[in-house]
Amino acid sequence: MKRCVLVMVCCVAVLMLCAQEAADPVLLTVNGIPVNRSEFVNSYHHNIKGDVEDRISPSDYLDRFIDYKLKLAAAQAAGYQLPTSSDGRTVTASSTVNAADREAVYQRACLSAGSQDMLCLAQILLSVDSRATAAGVEKVRQRIDSVYQALSQGADFSEMACRLSDDATAASGGMMGWVGPTQLLETVEREAYALRSGETSRPFLSVAGWHIVKVLDRRPATSDEVRQWFLSEAAPQQLAVSMSAGDALLLKEYQEGLLVSRMTQETVYEQPLPEEKKLKRYFKKNKKRYGRKLKKRDFPRFRDLVLADYRLQQEQEWVVSLRRQYKVRVDKNILKTIE
Repeated sequence: MKRCVLVMVCCVAVLMLCAQEAADPVLLTVNGIPVNRSEFVNSYHHNIKGDVEDRISPSDYLDRFIDYKLKLAAAQAAGYQLPTSSDGRTVTASSTVNAADREAVYQRACLSAGSQDMLCLAQILLSVDSRATAAGVEKVRQRIDSVYQALSQGADFSEMACRLSDDATAASGGMMGWVGPTQLLETVEREAYALRSGETSRPFLSVAGWHIVKVLDRRPATSDEVRQWFLSEAAPQQLAVSMSAGDALLLKEYQEGLLVSRMTQETVYEQPLPEEKKLKRYFKKNKKRYGRKLKKRDFPRFRDLVLADYRLQQEQEWVVSLRRQYKVRVDKNILKTIE
């Protein structure tokens, strides 16, 4: 009798596992790491915006998603790790953040800051697709310039962030809370730390897109205001822990995104600047991108944009090398269920 019960329990467990796998099957593997259908669908809906007519299909988005996962594989191979809690576990979704975890995050922030101030930061981000053309980058630049002009004329930063920012902080008026060294993209960190309390940056470009940042306050990490924020006021997701189990995929994407951004910065955008003659050759070869009937003497006007395009080409070449290095497998039958 006991043996029959045991067999029945095992059968039920197997059936439950099969049902779970059927409900959320593996869509692809990258370097042997499985990615479930739900993770891809979540990323697709989170990152693809605009009118239905303008949206790319899931199958078209898949290439972009695979590039992202390849960069993540490279980051992890280089030794980067996802954030961990105070006991060394990888941080996963939970409904609360206990006091010990908050204290641990605060102590790490103090250690990272050293003698530098922490910044109470807000930002407006207009994202730029990693595959955007020069014209696409320029179009977003014109939008961010309009936003900056409105801010210069007295528009409310928080209101503009709520309406226009593509960042996850838009719902809170762009408020990022207290951040310090190593917690931001290097470009953002450099621009933010150049500001005094109350100052707003001019628009600048990073691998994520065009930013405007505002320093609401600057204080030492050991100050009461900073400590109080970490220990009681910081929202769980600002401590790299999600607010609920339902946010698990969004948290995972956020954490992995930090690794991907850091790896991309180090591999491509923080490398020594190319020789001027290389940029000029690139400009000559791609002049049609920047306008008609351009000549060599026009290069200085477009140099910054040419450099951005040149770096983007280097990033694309890096991704091509990753596709050769890491094996990718896609279940096309599962992909068809998302169309």
